[in-house]
Amino acid sequence: MTTIRLRKARAEDLDALVNLEFAVFPGDRISRRSWRNLLKSPSALVTVATVGDVVAGCTVVLLNKRTAIARLYSIAVAPHARKQGVARLLLDVATLAVAEAGACLLRLETRFDNLDAQRLFIHLGFKPFKRIPGYYEDGAEAVRYQRMISDDEIHAPPESKSCHLN
Repeated sequence: MTTIRLRKARAEDLDALVNLEFAVFPGDRISRRSWRNLLKSPSALVTVATVGDVVAGCTVVLLNKRTAIARLYSIAVAPHARKQGVARLLLDVATLAVAEAGACLLRLETRFDNLDAQRLFIHLGFKPFKRIPGYYEDGAEAVRYQRMISDDEIHAPPESKSCHLN
């Protein structure tokens, strides 16, 4: 059985994260410069999944202090690590991190034709709510999903953000 470990990304993961982007996405990639900024940003939660010493996947969650809505900006799993539960673990940890940060809703976008990802999102409680034509650089449509963070997942103190949505 493969042991998958999750941890906060570090500056020394930069090359592995850039390489993962190129291995997973044919376009719409996060640039090296953007990765560097994300790794330093207090509003970005970057988590890596490792198998042994190899980065097998990552998530980027963006938080905004002015809203109770968090955004799953990116999730990537290396081709060699797929179908091993990496994406599910990354999403579970992202959801808990969002709850601990006081957000009440997690949103994301995915390509209309990424059916495996859509099945996983739906299985984990995400609901589609909008389609965006021409979202990706190749003109592909995106499907937006969102998931309410349940009361038992929210560990933030009561004085944290309100969970009312507009």
